[in-house]
Amino acid sequence: MKYTRLSKEQFESLHYEFSQFLAAQSIDKHQWKAIKTEQPERTEELLDVFSDMVWDKSLEQITYLENRSDYHLFLFKCGEDTIDLILIRLQKDCPSLMREDYRKWLEKNISDPRVSVYKASRKFADTIKMEKYKLMEQGACVSDGKSFEDLKSFLSK
Repeated sequence: MKYTRLSKEQFESLHYEFSQFLAAQSIDKHQWKAIKTEQPERTEELLDVFSDMVWDKSLEQITYLENRSDYHLFLFKCGEDTIDLILIRLQKDCPSLMREDYRKWLEKNISDPRVSVYKASRKFADTIKMEKYKLMEQGACVSDGKSFEDLKSFLSK
């Protein structure tokens, strides 16, 4: 298994897709009940394979990730084989990046010596989905990319 298994709630919300997955394995409703009862290892294997398929498909669609705390803002843009990073690091006497109006403060104070800005880009061979997954495991959330693109544009001026 490449990723974590989906939760019970996630499986329930993907009930139709899981049924289709089982059908593609030539497993009908009655066979599935029998497998769950008589072949617990096979049940685990099928749940794991389906979970990996869902993760793979979801990770393919992710372009932007964000990981924010009071004094760090990690913004990621994921391409086909690269991940670009913009990192904003504030000293502890700055306002929190968790505030709703953090962008206004940051725009006004980007040159403040208490604000550090880092940019980086890293190329990956075939592990881009795994890298996205690892970032999410470390607390990154999918974002719309507005913060990344706004900061990129602002920093290039």
